[in-house]
Amino acid sequence: MRFDHLRCFAAIKKYRSFSEAAENLYISQSALSKQLKSLEDELGVTLVERSHSVIKLTPIGERLAVYVQTILDEYDRMVLEAKDYIKSEKKKLRIASFCEMSQYGITDLMVSFEHDIANFYIESKECDHLQMFDLLSNRQTDIIIGYRELWPDEPDYFSVPLKKDDLVLVVHESHPLAKTDKISLADLQHERFCFPREDESLFKLFYETCVAAGFAPYHTLSHVRLGTIKRYILQGMRVTLQTRIRAANFFTEPVFHLINVEESPSLTLTLMANDSLLSELGRKFTRFACWYYREQPQKTAGDEAQPKTSTFTV
Repeated sequence: MRFDHLRCFAAIKKYRSFSEAAENLYISQSALSKQLKSLEDELGVTLVERSHSVIKLTPIGERLAVYVQTILDEYDRMVLEAKDYIKSEKKKLRIASFCEMSQYGITDLMVSFEHDIANFYIESKECDHLQMFDLLSNRQTDIIIGYRELWPDEPDYFSVPLKKDDLVLVVHESHPLAKTDKISLADLQHERFCFPREDESLFKLFYETCVAAGFAPYHTLSHVRLGTIKRYILQGMRVTLQTRIRAANFFTEPVFHLINVEESPSLTLTLMANDSLLSELGRKFTRFACWYYREQPQKTAGDEAQPKTSTFTV
């Protein structure tokens, strides 16, 4: 007994029309009739009365239709169960990182890794540093990537440094300091600053760096993203502090100047995971990330070329 025979009979019962049943099954009426005849021959009974202008099931046809529908429903559930199993078996790695992670080169890192592994995908989440750490602590992600200095110490986790970073001042080319290579924040106490606030830990770092230099920054445009800040800097109306990696990836136009900051704290772009829970796939990604930031530094500091398949062996 074939399932296509059963589906043909179920369609005839549902639509009470050979033409409509055939149309919904995407077959011809003659093919539908042959399928029905094959089922009747196998069962040894007539299922449909063909002498009426309106299709009508025979009494035994009505009774057997109940079993046919049950068989088809169970078969469909079985197929879905198999598909769900296959999907769950597909390799997955959960990674949490910065809001706007593409501006830190993290997206290119993940895309490059996915090129090398079949039947695999990365489930990524953009969030702030506190949320990243909470996700890792609650086992809701496998790996987090951010700045080590902005996370608390956790003895059960291991940290892998990927790249050194620091802060830079971003100004428009018309700004009096645009041609300066390095400045002291103490000379900027009268500037109008604007810091993105999607990550409270980073915002606090920018603000407290100014305070440590001897002044509370005149901060405007609270709770805006870097795209809005960029427009204000473009008009020469604001300046901002930003991590060098993000600034190099985002402020790429020649009208923006990145100036070194004397009082900048040292930052370390870091991959963190729970050593006892990390899968072999997660360990491969960790090794790949170290290779990626070592061998392709231009892709993590402003290069906008499309990610390519790597020569890294996983």
